[in-house]
Amino acid sequence: MSAPPRGDVHQTASHPGEPATDKPLSSPDRVVAAIINGIAMGRFVPGQRLLEADLTRSLNISRGPVREALKRLAAERIITLTRHRGAHIRSLTRQEVDELMQVIEVLTGFAAGLAARRIDEGGNRAHFIRAYERLMACRYAGDGFASMESRDRFYGAMLHIGHNRELARLLPATQVQLIRMQFQSYLHSADRERLFHEYESIGEAILAGDAIQADRFTRLHMDRSRKIYLGLPDAAFALDSGDNS
Repeated sequence: MSAPPRGDVHQTASHPGEPATDKPLSSPDRVVAAIINGIAMGRFVPGQRLLEADLTRSLNISRGPVREALKRLAAERIITLTRHRGAHIRSLTRQEVDELMQVIEVLTGFAAGLAARRIDEGGNRAHFIRAYERLMACRYAGDGFASMESRDRFYGAMLHIGHNRELARLLPATQVQLIRMQFQSYLHSADRERLFHEYESIGEAILAGDAIQADRFTRLHMDRSRKIYLGLPDAAFALDSGDNS
């Protein structure tokens, strides 16, 4: 297992668009932050085992806080924690992907509409343009870390300028990253080109201040992505054991 980053001793933003604070992290919080950041950076991928010994050594934290953190992440359905197999980064079943994408569709559509309504307030337009142009620059770069990060920044900019903290808390950002990593090797170049065409439609609607179209294009994008994922072979999904928690 790749060692997780040591992480900062202060609280970082847990959702895109949510500002970081200077609140000191407890030991379990440090472990949670290290694993979440590891997922965001591509160091941890669906199905990967998390070893307590690696986490305690790399973070210089005792086993008690590590185990508490793993239980919290299991409750949030970011990892699976079983008696005989230990802790693993969560892989989603077909049903879980279907249900999660339906929720993401509603929340991101709402986020895009809010962003369009507030695009001309303060420095919102310049902030969004930077994220949008960075995403478009990755159009032909494949599905590496830079491309995944640019998508996170694009949606993060939506949340930032929409300025709805409850929405930022509700949006399952880490699960979105897990979905991308779980399926990225199954996507073809035509799928990626379609994605960027849809990002372009979303971005232009937000910049035009058209909240209705921004919401509509974002929901269509998420619905099409959901259908692509659900059309993948069984090997792309975790087995449905009835309870993956």
